[in-house]
Amino acid sequence: MTLKFFEQLSQDFTQLLESNYDYNVVIEVGKQPNIQLFKAHSVILYQLSLYFRHKFKNATKKNNMIEIKLSHICIINFLGV
Repeated sequence: MTLKFFEQLSQDFTQLLESNYDYNVVIEVGKQPNIQLFKAHSVILYQLSLYFRHKFKNATKKNNMIEIKLSHICIINFLGV
C-alpha cells in the first residue's frame, strides 16, 4: 500500500512538472540569441535545491512571478547535452 502511494505521488509530480500548471518561476538560461525559458514551481525547487533556495532570496518578482536569470550558464550545459 505504501509503495503504491509513493509511485502515484511520483507520477502526480511528474505530470505537474510537465504541464506548466500554476507555475510561479521563470528561469532564463543563456545569452542572446540563445536564451531559453523554463517554467517551474518554487516550492519544489526550494525543497530540493539549496542553490535555488539562495537564488529566491534575491530574485526579481513581477506579478507574483519569480524571475531568475542564469546568463552565465550555456544552454547546452544546462540541458546536459
